[in-house]
Amino acid sequence: MGRIRLGVNNEFVRHEDKSFEWAVQKAAELGYEFCEPMVHWGRELLSEAGYFHSVSMLDDPLRLKRACDQAGIGMSALSTHCPLCKPEISGEYLKQAIRFAAECGAPIVTTDEGPKPDWTTEEEDFVLMKYVLGEVAKVAEPRGIIIGLEPHQQYSKTPEGLDRMYNL
Repeated sequence: MGRIRLGVNNEFVRHEDKSFEWAVQKAAELGYEFCEPMVHWGRELLSEAGYFHSVSMLDDPLRLKRACDQAGIGMSALSTHCPLCKPEISGEYLKQAIRFAAECGAPIVTTDEGPKPDWTTEEEDFVLMKYVLGEVAKVAEPRGIIIGLEPHQQYSKTPEGLDRMYNL
């Protein structure tokens, strides 16, 4: 029989004036066995000042691993959401997130299709998503990283749409 193990997205254990490490420790204190840190590209004020649950992919990936190890919990995934329907954004972002996940020890990167671009049809969106997922799979597969699709937007919010995305 399978065993369900509980984790939490760090967004739900963050505090306005506390650091990423604080959020990981809080998740452990609440009894979670795993956390899902969020990562982002570049630099921004809140995480640089230590007031945010997100970590820049310019930081050392081992920072996440150390925080989880010290708290005694694992990483279920990295929250790396970006719009799959916009390859000019999502392709390189997800490739970097996958490399970051491999180094910090997260087995999954999560994403979704993003808001529908106003310049495409539904069929074009699926072509764009297929292209992005195909390109990032070339980086994920040799590293053993799974690309997790979460139901957040117009296509993935129905079982049929999510199945269609999974079958790209």
